[in-house]
Amino acid sequence: MALEKLASDCREGPCPTLWRTEDGRYIIQGFKVLDAERLAQLKLPENETAVEVTAELLEEYFNASRG
Repeated sequence: MALEKLASDCREGPCPTLWRTEDGRYIIQGFKVLDAERLAQLKLPENETAVEVTAELLEEYFNASRG
């Protein structure tokens, strides 16, 4: 299944990135949330994880989608 790159924080290398799948879902590549207190607040089920991205990544996508 091919991924479409929608927005990225940098021009080279692996960076926080927003992707869209062929079936209309989104994948966010970001920094692993490792802080135990934050993870406890999220109450994630065993089959989920959390990543952190910059505001700039989301702003880039939302600004581009409005234009």
